[in-house]
Amino acid sequence: MPRFRCPDCCCGPAVVLHPPKGALPVCFRCGTVMERQPLVKPIPLAVFLTVSSALIGLSIPALLGPPPPSRPPTSENLA
Repeated sequence: MPRFRCPDCCCGPAVVLHPPKGALPVCFRCGTVMERQPLVKPIPLAVFLTVSSALIGLSIPALLGPPPPSRPPTSENLA
């Protein structure tokens, strides 16, 4: 699904176009040639993968560690 964005018009989301092979899509507002935009941008994807792997890595020792000792019941809890 090719997405294109106008480099001059900064407003609006990317437009999904299916131009014929060899044709360059032109912006309907200003008439400049539109640039192809990737579906997933590499820098935000790398940041997401780094943060999520760090969070998962930090949570594994807590999941694999021994459970906390149970507290004996007190007279307050029995009543």
